Amino acid sequence: MECVDECPAEKGGITIGCETRFMFGMNYAWHNFAGDFGGIAAWDKRGVAAEAETHAKNLAGIRAHGASVVRWWMLPELRGEGVVFDANDNPTGLGGTTRGDVEKALELAEQADVHLMFCLFSFDNFHATRVDADVRTVGIAPLVTDAQRRAALLENVVRPLAQAVEQSPYRHRMVAWDVINEPELAMTGPSPYGDPDYDPDLQVEPIAHEQMEAFLRDTIGVLRAESRALITIGSASMKWARAWTTTDVDFYTFHMNDRVNRYWPYNQSPADYGITDKPVVMADFPVAGLATATLSMLLESWYSQGYAGAISWAYGDATPTELETMKAFADSKGCDVQY
Repeated sequence: MECVDECPAEKGGITIGCETRFMFGMNYAWHNFAGDFGGIAAWDKRGVAAEAETHAKNLAGIRAHGASVVRWWMLPELRGEGVVFDANDNPTGLGGTTRGDVEKALELAEQADVHLMFCLFSFDNFHATRVDADVRTVGIAPLVTDAQRRAALLENVVRPLAQAVEQSPYRHRMVAWDVINEPELAMTGPSPYGDPDYDPDLQVEPIAHEQMEAFLRDTIGVLRAESRALITIGSASMKWARAWTTTDVDFYTFHMNDRVNRYWPYNQSPADYGITDKPVVMADFPVAGLATATLSMLLESWYSQGYAGAISWAYGDATPTELETMKAFADSKGCDVQY
């Protein structure tokens, strides 16, 4: 049966199947940071499958306030039982509940009628290896900058995660992979594409653009081989608008906050920032709005100026009033914002 899009987004959007919609959503972004997929036993943090009732309630709450897409962080730090390591901190596979947690997350998305954007990694992964309250966290910089160790990460972690998604009877609920949250904050040195130099977070072990690009390129290659979901990279801001223009992504995502807004204001179009080759989604911005713009102003501006979506931060931070503002926007746009 031919798929027919009966409600294509008026101003453009992201196409899933044959449906083009303004990708309207919300960052979950986690219930247990770095523990939703695999758990952290020493801290009594359990994975999705063990806390299904809590996640079901939260996903239903997100959906009830108009969001169609949920951005959910998977492995923002490598600790707990999510990934198994050998004595040399080389990843050897997924932990005991990780696959089941992925399967349960997709099942719960089906129940709540939301779609998922799984965010694999974050700049947080680039904190140095450490032990905190009896839990060892493995820093990712030594892994991604060594070809052999990077291959182990991809084959033993990324590939089975993608396979778990694809093998789920609810795989249609997975709309996109966000390979990494704000990679620029774990990078140092010049941009090869004319953007300003990178300004890394002071607490991470930063790597060069070429090293990050190799890591993302190889990760995307694995995702392409194993998954039909779209792929993006969660760029920290328009400051580095060209950073991933030669990388195999389906659409760009950028983040916004008050600091970014002072120099790269929200009320400019993608074309104003020189981005014309792929759709652009604003995938992380305060649900409370900015100092100079309410949530309603942000959403209406991006919708009217041809952005392909808006995913606010975050459900756990939102007040009832902010959630009602989300719902009011969704109600006003109707099927334009619902997959």
